Amino acid sequence: MRRLRSGAGARGTHRPGAQGVHADADGCASMTVTLIADIGGSNIRLAVTGPAARPTQMRAAANDRVDDIDGAIAAYLAETGATPEAAVLAVAGPVQGRRIALTNRDWVLDLDRIERRFGFRWACAVNDFEALAWALPEFGPEDLRPLGSGLPTRAGPVAVLGPGTGLGVSALVPEEGDRWTSVASEAGHVSFGPAAPDEWPVFERVAATVEAVSAETVISGAGLGRLYAALHPDRPPLTAAEIDAAAERSDPAATRAVALFVRLLGRFAGDVALAFKTTGGVYVGGGVAQKLGSSIDGAAFRVAFERHPAMRHVLEKIPTALVTCSEPGLLGCAAYAAHLMRHGASGRDSAPRRIESEITSHRAR
Repeated sequence: MRRLRSGAGARGTHRPGAQGVHADADGCASMTVTLIADIGGSNIRLAVTGPAARPTQMRAAANDRVDDIDGAIAAYLAETGATPEAAVLAVAGPVQGRRIALTNRDWVLDLDRIERRFGFRWACAVNDFEALAWALPEFGPEDLRPLGSGLPTRAGPVAVLGPGTGLGVSALVPEEGDRWTSVASEAGHVSFGPAAPDEWPVFERVAATVEAVSAETVISGAGLGRLYAALHPDRPPLTAAEIDAAAERSDPAATRAVALFVRLLGRFAGDVALAFKTTGGVYVGGGVAQKLGSSIDGAAFRVAFERHPAMRHVLEKIPTALVTCSEPGLLGCAAYAAHLMRHGASGRDSAPRRIESEITSHRAR
């Protein structure tokens, strides 16, 4: 087993009261150390909850360099010497039951097997973007970059979406007493099409290469590559990383592809805002968006975000931001673990007030 890559841990502001604590039989409070993992289609990141339920002892590895999820956990525990009592695992795919298949990876997460193998009192799974949604209340200004005139206020429902290997979407809805209900979704797989004259030929070329076009087909790492190929059919294909690097060098072809990608991302973010009526704001995360970073034109994003004529007056008031926090998925897993502890639940209880919204018009293949 190859050594996992170490990291400094997730940034984020500390919120008093977000403690992963429970009462012992004698009434004394103690900290439950929980293994947390963010398992994407390309990479796996692991940590344990430390003081104030923050991620600590973070390690990361490319999925191609580990055998499976169980093997990555075993390598992490052997390397760090950590002895967690429970596990919260975020996975890139719909979470239903105790065996969960990843959407963009030929891996299956078996929670019962993981509990037995590693001696956890309980283990639970959440969708990776649901975990990211749990991180939203933890963010401070240093973890965000405004896409527009201001940062989200969180004064109402909030949503997070993001292109990576796929396209994730989730939301948080406020309850009484500074509590939240998370809403998981598969909204990245809804049908998606052109909305401007210059987009029609691009979508026609993309549609010729896939069974059906969803939002994820064009708003993801692979999607950026498809847009580049459709805009420049006479050029050799490039990966998302190559397009990003070329755009940073002001390459006209790459810059044009990134500009269209940002436009589509902004429009889809507007769709998500209307679907959840996110008066508290919309956050953009995901590995591709973070890597594009300064290449994301905030003004262009906002124009596309608000270009829903019948609802422009609503969208103009909804703030948007790019997530710049280094490990938001792990931060969200830690926040979710603390949520379970605060409310006396465990991963083996029915998911506490979690709504599984399966928005699946169709699934891109």
